[in-house]
Amino acid sequence: MDNVGEQHGVGRRALIQAALAAPAVGALSTLVGASPASADDGHRSGGNGHFDEESPRFALAVLPDTQYLFDADSANPEPLLKTFDYLIQERADLNIAFMTHLGDVTEHGTEQEETLAGKTFRAIDDKVPYSVLAGNHDVTSDDQRGKTPYLSVFGPQRFAKSPTFGGASPDGYNSFHVVRAGGREWLILALDWRLSDKGVQWAQGVIDAHRTLPVILTTHELVAPGDNGTASLSAYGQQLWDGVIRRNDQIFLTLNGHFWPPARTVLKNDAGNDVHAHITNYQDRYYGGGGMIRLYHFDLVRNVVDVETFSPWFLDHDPERRSPLEAETLELTGPTDRFSIDIDFTARFQGFAPVTPPPPRPVSAVTPKSTVAYWRFDAAGLTGAGTAGSPVAAGTVVPDLTGNGNNLTVQLLGTPVPGNLLGQVSAVTASAENAPNEIAANLKDGNSSTKWLAFSSTGWVTYRLAKPAVVVQYALTSANDSAGRDPKDFTVQGSNDGSSWTDLDTQTGVSFSGRFATNTYSFTNKTAYAYYRLNVTANSGDSLIQLADWSIGDGSNHLLTWSPDHHTGQPAHASLRFDGGKSPDRAAILEAVAGAPVNSMKFRSGYTIEAFIKLPDPFQGDHAWMGILSWEGRSGDAGKTNGFSQDEPTCSLNLSPERFLQYIVYPDVQNSSPTSWSHALPPGEWMHIAVVNDGRATVIYVNGSKIVRNPTQPSTGIATLGKPFVLGATQSDLQFGQGFYGWIGDVRISSRALRTSEFLTTFK
Repeated sequence: MDNVGEQHGVGRRALIQAALAAPAVGALSTLVGASPASADDGHRSGGNGHFDEESPRFALAVLPDTQYLFDADSANPEPLLKTFDYLIQERADLNIAFMTHLGDVTEHGTEQEETLAGKTFRAIDDKVPYSVLAGNHDVTSDDQRGKTPYLSVFGPQRFAKSPTFGGASPDGYNSFHVVRAGGREWLILALDWRLSDKGVQWAQGVIDAHRTLPVILTTHELVAPGDNGTASLSAYGQQLWDGVIRRNDQIFLTLNGHFWPPARTVLKNDAGNDVHAHITNYQDRYYGGGGMIRLYHFDLVRNVVDVETFSPWFLDHDPERRSPLEAETLELTGPTDRFSIDIDFTARFQGFAPVTPPPPRPVSAVTPKSTVAYWRFDAAGLTGAGTAGSPVAAGTVVPDLTGNGNNLTVQLLGTPVPGNLLGQVSAVTASAENAPNEIAANLKDGNSSTKWLAFSSTGWVTYRLAKPAVVVQYALTSANDSAGRDPKDFTVQGSNDGSSWTDLDTQTGVSFSGRFATNTYSFTNKTAYAYYRLNVTANSGDSLIQLADWSIGDGSNHLLTWSPDHHTGQPAHASLRFDGGKSPDRAAILEAVAGAPVNSMKFRSGYTIEAFIKLPDPFQGDHAWMGILSWEGRSGDAGKTNGFSQDEPTCSLNLSPERFLQYIVYPDVQNSSPTSWSHALPPGEWMHIAVVNDGRATVIYVNGSKIVRNPTQPSTGIATLGKPFVLGATQSDLQFGQGFYGWIGDVRISSRALRTSEFLTTFK
């Protein structure tokens, strides 16, 4: 999708440090007397200015219709010379890979105009690689027109020695370049303003010969402007779309001039993928656009293209002496001139250039001598791994693959029925209730200290679900007061309209073992209902009826499931999906077995704790202060008095309401609780988290990047109490509440501070 935004940090306001003294026409030959493009140092992308073809950030320069700068005896190439000088001078800083011209180089296509344009372009020859194509003011008819002044100047012979030049059609009017940028090659097609059938065949042949390269198609006419900056295919553009673009998934961006004002749209190709189609043309602006340039800043890390439009010539003029129209035109910031395009490049190019993920790494490759414990969830580390969504049962053992005996055991906490559906309950109604505190909605809060109370010995409660579900289990929890108020005879019913009910399970003569006791029931049901009703037909003898909780479930284990999802740099290609949460509190934890060495290690010489995690997108519900990993026990029991609470554990990694990481540790040596805070973690992205302590202080890294809020106060060791290390939750006062919500991949604990190059996934 497209997002209007700003491009920062390009430094263009400090441009043109050495202005090129360029008289308009008379002395032009002395200014642009350089030879045509030729190979430089052998780099595929050509040019100079120290272009970094491996950097994930680079720019494509787009130069639209320059025809009014080359118009018979009123020609003035000075603005274009300043644009070229800017591209040359800024090539290294902006990492400019290539420049493409979109046609209508000149106004009439005469020999005089084309020759002058050719001499002007010599300023950029051998400095920045570029392409040029013919527009309707340069030529007439289609690409089979034969010789023209344009072809004599900008034909294949001009680019023959350019290192990016790949070839031209036999007629000479269509060409292609292969540009290496962002660590990969890109195909740039420069197509004549009217492509013949032979031209279509040639273009298809070029694409077929480069089947793994993403394609940027440039031409003079394709889309035309509509209202409010939108664009649509012109009549000829429809032909080009049908003949070339739509069936070639490699084409993800098209650029054309010809029309004004600028506009853009997103089209869907035959593969169902986006093709971004943009008009770039400023000839209608003051001074024919003044050599205006558009820069497409590709950022393969952020998966975005930031676009900006400006005139280096106007910007170079003394601000105190700029005319009003120069000041008005020097930079364009409207939504069609300055914007951002979000493109997941890996996903967009997957159909023709799939990225081969790195293979899993063996345990031996990631367990050096300093490794205390290492857990992973592929077949090497979890029995039964391999089926996406399959539940991981309570009691499952996850072995410590170092052989040090720090095995983990799965526990499922806080839900009396598997596949608890209380999170899907959208409305609760009842025959009666004691407002405002003893209401029917309390039955789904997972808190046995609240209850539903009705002044009757019988009554009913109905749950409405957000969507129909198949319920096969339920649980009732008795409330605090007299046992005579407990339900004794009751029926659970289902409905899809809230009025016609089907009996699903009936119980009679029920009793509870005490206050806050839970009874669980199972029954056979294969129908998904939108409404479920608990109909109490008799209580245990009192004149009132009460109940603390009523849970319903579909019988599945959603709390902990196996997943093939993983960080691309993770050694194991697997993870566990945790579905912890609140209301009611529920958690899946992996708890170290009794006597595991990690439970009591003090780590006074330093440590590194690593974990791969991913938060769901969308990140739904209240998960404030959920725990990722921790050691059980209370800091007060370790003699620590200088902290938030003596009931919190001595070490834990948690997530704040704002999705900030919180790492809090009570050191073994100091009576303190240094706490680190990260930025807001993004949902839907795998992250590598590393907690690194060198025996003096702790530093947190997210994806190999040090966070800002790392305390400098001394922190030596961890005040462990011999109680279990835990993945998936954090205790308070020795009790677990909500658990982690998201994915956890490989986890490793080391007995020393690791360098970033030694992390489970390498960050340079």
